[in-house]
Amino acid sequence: MQREIIFRCPRTGMNVQHRLDDDGPAAPGNAYVSVRCPACMALHFVNITTGKLLGEGKVGQSERRKRSA
Repeated sequence: MQREIIFRCPRTGMNVQHRLDDDGPAAPGNAYVSVRCPACMALHFVNITTGKLLGEGKVGQSERRKRSA
């Protein structure tokens, strides 16, 4: 069985649709898979539950400094 996820390519900003196989054993909610992005041809690590990219939503230290200034 397959299911579809949609993620935003960080290089192009395009929404990308990808199919994941659900045949394997249940994975924890924080498991990531590598996906070859058809928009930029790079590998991205996508959360199998949420569809978010690894590191997405995290604010870096330099970004925190800019926001607090």
